[in-house]
Amino acid sequence: MPVSEAMISQQNSAMHTNHLIVKCKSCDTPGSLLKREGAYVCDRCGASFSEQNGILILEKNADVNLRLSDRILDIHKFREQRLFYDVYVESDVEFYGRLHSVEFTDFHSEFLSAYLPNAIIADLGCGELPSINEFPNDAGVRSYYGLDLSMASLVMANEWFNRKFPLHLLFDGILNTPFPDNSVDIVISSEVLEHLDEPIAYLREAYRICKPGGHLSLSTPCASLYLYPHNFLAILRRPSRFREWYSALNSHKNWKDALPRHPALQPRVLREWAGAAGFTVERHETRLWYYHTPLRVAWRFFQLLEKVGASWAGRAFYKYLKMTDQILASQIPLIKYMGIRQFILCRK
Repeated sequence: MPVSEAMISQQNSAMHTNHLIVKCKSCDTPGSLLKREGAYVCDRCGASFSEQNGILILEKNADVNLRLSDRILDIHKFREQRLFYDVYVESDVEFYGRLHSVEFTDFHSEFLSAYLPNAIIADLGCGELPSINEFPNDAGVRSYYGLDLSMASLVMANEWFNRKFPLHLLFDGILNTPFPDNSVDIVISSEVLEHLDEPIAYLREAYRICKPGGHLSLSTPCASLYLYPHNFLAILRRPSRFREWYSALNSHKNWKDALPRHPALQPRVLREWAGAAGFTVERHETRLWYYHTPLRVAWRFFQLLEKVGASWAGRAFYKYLKMTDQILASQIPLIKYMGIRQFILCRK
């Protein structure tokens, strides 16, 4: 009886659901972990790794200071239920403003759309996977691996995941990942670089696990944060702030001192770091026009409309914010890098 393509596809899907490409931490054998009841077992050395809440525990001692807040925003719950840290957001203007400020990570799926078919994806420092459900079901993703050292975030990711492709969540670090050399098609790094003591070592790790011809999609704060007019007005009022501003603008020169404030990089520097790790930059864009300045002109304007009874004010504000993203994406000189989050697509 001939084997149909559908049967082959089902067999491959089952194989990649139960058999992981990651290395056993005991014998360092790639692709040897097989799912058993409540655990993953190495089919070579017999080592067993526990599974909790659908999450494979690879790292035992996760004492790493990433300077993260103890409070975790459940972005999925906010999107679905309008709960911002469990407080219901009544104002449409506030809801859509905050929604836009967290959903920028969805751009990873757009950035990578041409490379998703049959792709093995590694999301390093994945958090609660805020953009996972924006990846289309019909894109043909082969398997998606999410690594993080926040168990609470991984639990959220597992609870909200609703795609049809296989998802594997790993409690593990991101500087010495369990992936073999040249083993994944896509590496995603969303808002991770600005937390790390060794950012270039991290980029080199992404390069190591990426297949030749594979891609890295990375987002991180952009130094445009420090170039909006209110920064210069603050310096005019208090010239002593110039040194602090200049240091923030050049965080790459004093990286470890800047880490407590989650530093923003100049676009030029991010491209240089990616190149130093071995990548070739194919695309570089920014998102999120900085509307949350002290004046908050646009936000206040739409809030005023809402207060006087304009029920459409929130949706109009959201359209306005989407329009600013389109302006940033247009690659107009002097404007294209004014978004406060930058996305860089690199190829190995």
